[in-house]
Amino acid sequence: MIFSRPHLRDGARWRNMRVGLLGGSFHPPHAGHIHASLAAIKCLKLDVVWWLVTPQNPLKSKTTTSFEDRFDLCESFVNHPQIIVSDIERQLKLNLTWQTIRALRHYFPQTDFVWVTGMDNALSMHKWHRWRDILDHVATAHVARPPAWSLIEQKPLKMLSHQKHRVIERSGNYPLLPHHTYWIMQNKLLNISSTDIRTQDEKSID
Repeated sequence: MIFSRPHLRDGARWRNMRVGLLGGSFHPPHAGHIHASLAAIKCLKLDVVWWLVTPQNPLKSKTTTSFEDRFDLCESFVNHPQIIVSDIERQLKLNLTWQTIRALRHYFPQTDFVWVTGMDNALSMHKWHRWRDILDHVATAHVARPPAWSLIEQKPLKMLSHQKHRVIERSGNYPLLPHHTYWIMQNKLLNISSTDIRTQDEKSID
């Protein structure tokens, strides 16, 4: 199946599909984003992953790179039929994750979503605005990478009593339901971030 970019009025096209949501500023996109997307597609048997390029990440300082430039970089970088670069947060005029997820559940009521992150975001998810509302509305999946798995044990996300956690070591048609968190454990972990890439680029310019 060939997927095209989602729009707010084509919810019927995504009916009964399993869709991963990978949000971020993508400043710049890198191999870690691809790795997390493909790991989620394989382990959770997703139909597709949407890259939600945010107009502005509320947890980061304002980027000097425009949305249009970051979006174009993502489209040039991605070369996989199951990864779609999406401007849907701009369509929604939103940049807070819980608001985006609530809106997507409204516009795509028959789509099974899972919010996908790397391990670094799992460690800091409790700092996100209304992070418990995210867990109330969508399944989450975290692709394990440095720092070590043991650091998660005492984090608020892992300690929530109503949250169901499952470590994924083989692919399966796992239920994508709110209050379900999946830990996708990978033998080969990529320790890379957009911040590291920007820092290296700045040093090379110096």
